[in-house]
Amino acid sequence: MKPAAPGDTQPLRTAQPPLRLLRWQARTQVFHEELGGGARLTMVRIPAGSFQMGSAEQEPGRHANEGPVHTVTLAEFLIGQTPITQAQWWTVAGWQERPGERWGREMNPEPAKFQGEEARLLAGETTTDERPVERVSWEDAIEFCSRLSQRTKRNYTLPSEAQWEYACRAGTASPYAFGSAITPELANLRLGACLVDDPLPAEGQQTTSARRHPANAWGLHAMHGNVREWCRDHWHDSYHGAPNDDTPWIDAQAPSTADRVVRGGAWSDPPSDARSACRYRLPPQTLKSASVGLRVVCLPGGVGGEKGWEAGDQSAREASDHQALVVWIDDHHDNNRSERALLADEGIRFILPDSNDEVLGLIASGSVDLVISDMSRHNDPNAGLKLLKLLRSRNHDVPVIFYVGNREAEAIGQAVELGAAAVINQPAELIEAVQIELAGNKVGPVKIQRAKRK
Repeated sequence: MKPAAPGDTQPLRTAQPPLRLLRWQARTQVFHEELGGGARLTMVRIPAGSFQMGSAEQEPGRHANEGPVHTVTLAEFLIGQTPITQAQWWTVAGWQERPGERWGREMNPEPAKFQGEEARLLAGETTTDERPVERVSWEDAIEFCSRLSQRTKRNYTLPSEAQWEYACRAGTASPYAFGSAITPELANLRLGACLVDDPLPAEGQQTTSARRHPANAWGLHAMHGNVREWCRDHWHDSYHGAPNDDTPWIDAQAPSTADRVVRGGAWSDPPSDARSACRYRLPPQTLKSASVGLRVVCLPGGVGGEKGWEAGDQSAREASDHQALVVWIDDHHDNNRSERALLADEGIRFILPDSNDEVLGLIASGSVDLVISDMSRHNDPNAGLKLLKLLRSRNHDVPVIFYVGNREAEAIGQAVELGAAAVINQPAELIEAVQIELAGNKVGPVKIQRAKRK
């Protein structure tokens, strides 16, 4: 299957309408699958590659079942930009069989707890249609994928554990795709008191819109929190004997009641349960949990003799709505909350790593447009300069802006000599410098007149 470029007017085959290229996000292609009735499924192309699956023994909140860490190599695939929403679910559940189609089981079109009178609408919401569907069993999730595959002639299924974690990490090796910690502005999790029995729960005590929080570096929303997501794999207590590729780990002799894997954490979970490597088990018949939903993948090749989509297809090249990704490293991220909010209003996404190594890993993924760094970090007055030196020694030309307190002229001079785009300590100057750099222009070093930040 070849993606259609924006404005493509070639006739479509009614048997299998091609996914339409919507835009590029952080150099990732995004496609739409029309479901009918105004509902559509947005799929993101995930590049082929390798990563270290699992968590290191020293990672805070780690469980023993997250090891041993092992290398996994994956082929290209498409994955849902969000968990399946309530609107997408009831649309597919309401499909009537066409010639050649055969549904496997009945689907409850409205299984979610957080809809109607059970949900408290949040700012900007008029319905809960864009919230993730929940109270969905693994068996129902498989039926959803089967109907999608039959109707579209493409190979839709649940992700393998490896595909899910690879997509969640998006090139990172930190506990979360956004860095070493996570905050309420990044994910819907139980970050404080959670009054689960509240009949009209507020945000943090119920699901939220699938796109309410920022996407990761590959353009995927809600990989941390909101709802846990079913994977295809059977549960195993460790990765001893696990596949080293993207295939699901299935036990052919396992009974139909054998536990399956869920990933990602939910609105009711603490942050440690939503780490990229965290994994849990549930029986496939689980129906009553308001914290479990699904996200689908689409694999190369179709069904019923159809071609489907082909990995490596690069027929569409141009982007009409590139959403910039900025890596901001600082040991006191709360100090920059207002600046990030202003830039986020311009459509800029952020990842907040905690170390130079994390920054290097993100940049190696090829998705980063700009780095903002402090100069002094974790008792090292030259941490920012060291990062810039590492970037230039590895031939990474991503622009770097230093947002600093009052520094000596010598440090500013070294930063400029190493190729820093700017050295700034005023919020207004920072906003302007970021906008200019992302527009492809150059920002000269800004002379610091006075310090306003600690």
